[in-house]
Amino acid sequence: MIKTSLKILFPLAIVWLFSGVYRILLVAMNSKKFPDISFQDYLIGSGFDLVTIALFFLPFITVLFFPLPERLERFRFWMKLLLFSCATFLVFVFNGWDIAYFSYTAKRTSFDYFVYMLTNTETSSLAGDFIFEFWWLIVFFTFSLFFSIWSFVKLKAGPISWKLRSNWIHFLFVLTTFVIIGRGGFQLKPIGIIEATNYSSLSNAPAVLNSAFTIIKTIGIKGLEDVKYFEEPELNAIFNPIQQSHAQKILPKGTNVCFILLESFGTMYAGPNSPESYTPFLDSILNQSMFFEDAIANGRTSMDALPSIISSIPSYTNESFILSSFSANQFQGLPTILKKSGYHSAFFHGANNGSMRFDAFTSAAGFDAYYGRDEYPNQSHFDGNWGIEDHHMLSFAIDEMNHFKTPFFSMVFTLSSHHPYTIPSTYKSKVKVGSEPLCATISYVDFALKEFWEKAKKQAWFKNTLFVFCADHVGPTKRSDRCSLEWTYRIPIGFYHASMTLPKVKKRKMFQQIDIMPTIIDLLGIHADFYSFGTSYFSKKSMPKMICEQGNLIALGSSENGLETTVWNERMQQNRSSHELQIIRQMKALYQHYTHDMITNHLTPNSKK
Repeated sequence: MIKTSLKILFPLAIVWLFSGVYRILLVAMNSKKFPDISFQDYLIGSGFDLVTIALFFLPFITVLFFPLPERLERFRFWMKLLLFSCATFLVFVFNGWDIAYFSYTAKRTSFDYFVYMLTNTETSSLAGDFIFEFWWLIVFFTFSLFFSIWSFVKLKAGPISWKLRSNWIHFLFVLTTFVIIGRGGFQLKPIGIIEATNYSSLSNAPAVLNSAFTIIKTIGIKGLEDVKYFEEPELNAIFNPIQQSHAQKILPKGTNVCFILLESFGTMYAGPNSPESYTPFLDSILNQSMFFEDAIANGRTSMDALPSIISSIPSYTNESFILSSFSANQFQGLPTILKKSGYHSAFFHGANNGSMRFDAFTSAAGFDAYYGRDEYPNQSHFDGNWGIEDHHMLSFAIDEMNHFKTPFFSMVFTLSSHHPYTIPSTYKSKVKVGSEPLCATISYVDFALKEFWEKAKKQAWFKNTLFVFCADHVGPTKRSDRCSLEWTYRIPIGFYHASMTLPKVKKRKMFQQIDIMPTIIDLLGIHADFYSFGTSYFSKKSMPKMICEQGNLIALGSSENGLETTVWNERMQQNRSSHELQIIRQMKALYQHYTHDMITNHLTPNSKK
């Protein structure tokens, strides 16, 4: 019976082997991100593949071994074929997806993000480029799928009578075995995404995992468990997200705000402290600004960036706030706070309306107006893939701002420095070409910013406007010297005013996207209560600058020796220094507030009163 079972399970072994090949392809396509991956990591990854197969193929195994009356046996083959084919298709398509997409996010895909990518308008418009670039992956996917199904069809299995007790015992044994494998063992909790970093390094965790596993583990979950490390008095003594502004007397009352959010402008290729800057104009402005040399993004995607910047809500889970069920919560955005002081607000993004759900999020965050591709007057300026070319959209934003009643808060989100990296023909001879396609598009956007600046300087509102420059996240790279944790999150952030001198930033002062909202409020001299996971530059409260990576919370700090990292998760047990224990205590307080307030819908300053 055992020998027969092993023979029948041979097609699953084929699926397991192909899963290993998909992992090899992902690592090969992103080899610079995994410079120290070892054979042991591949073995650990094979273990996660076994868990994945046990989860996806459990219905197939049930039908395969379930004892049946003889008259029903004729239906078994077609049920087995359907279940095996569907499970194989899903496992391969999920893992093949990340081979093509991993280089853009540097993390495995969650269920919500996968659904979003299938349904958003940009996916269909960019499909042709991906098919052209990854045609070989489609060929391999087709081969692996049909070879696996063929191996199943070629194997013959006899009937399993319901009358024999031994067949029932064997069925229960196989089913129990698969359930145990699917749990990852006999431990109290089933194995999850976070366990990858317990078995492997943080940097190699994405290679150890597989996307079929991360997707099935994030189906139908809110992504948060209400944790409690401290009683409320101690918790709020460590950190309280309900804060009061520290209004500064630096800028005139009614100062406008123009926020330029730059697509994929990581420090690796942009900013004054970039070793290979492609942004000489932006650098010249940032050198005159309240510029943060040690600044980080709070996520890896544009959908992570907007809630972090506009509402000071980071993504301390594997999914973006915008895609999560918590996006229906009541929360406070910077436009809502500024509106109480008479500000009109507008958001500009040249992509199709509905792109990344920005129109819905910005409306919920309090913006008065949204200007997307639909509102842009000349569709001949569409780049053919992603949206309105940046030099046109930036100029259009100025024209619209000229009609705004002051004071106003406008945010312009560029898009050209995004795959497929389209450069307008009139700029191709001007841009600086680098080692990656991203470099030339960053150079183009810098030219667009210079044109925007020259036009903005001629406007009446320019001299009474606070300009904020920030990248949404770090762009993709295939360079091994740019794949460390430090380079993965470092971005330029700066505040500029043409008429006023802003404070000089203290040396090695860490700053993050969620600190921007409270800092703007303070710079404008506004007295307000607000809810924020970040802290203003002018606040005396010092909290860790925290990100979430593969289910781990990581505090990033700056020292004379470079970037300091403190990694923590609930299942991690290791000796810590007193300094690390203090940082972890603060991280726990941040995370407790985050989980509890998300779940209980307490994301505004008045929600807990």
